[in-house]
Amino acid sequence: MADPRRIIAAVCPELAASPSLDDFLDMAAELTDREFFGKLASYAVAYRACHLFMVSGGGGSGSPAFGMGQIASMSEGGLSVSFAAGASKSGGSGLDTTKYGKLLLDLIKSRPTMGVNTAGLHFPVHGGY
Repeated sequence: MADPRRIIAAVCPELAASPSLDDFLDMAAELTDREFFGKLASYAVAYRACHLFMVSGGGGSGSPAFGMGQIASMSEGGLSVSFAAGASKSGGSGLDTTKYGKLLLDLIKSRPTMGVNTAGLHFPVHGGY
């Protein structure tokens, strides 16, 4: 199994260099169902940590990691670009707002369905609730 730190160093050097790396890894590990992802769980943890880092502002507002959506309007003289708000393609999870969240969504879609899959996120089925 790959190490999430090595994956992060390869795909998100901003997080790899951040003093908050361990915090984001801990949060991502808590939110990731390792049984669902199996041998790809390290990738899921890494992508989720990168996504959380970016949505928290860690990558900066000018970061190319943010998926802004389709361009709604554009000017040239004073340089103005507007993006369409559009509906979330991740069922409201917000994962489609960064390239790392999109990688996680692709990983989720590649897994066989287990339990209940709602809004592109896996929730294992447990008895009694």
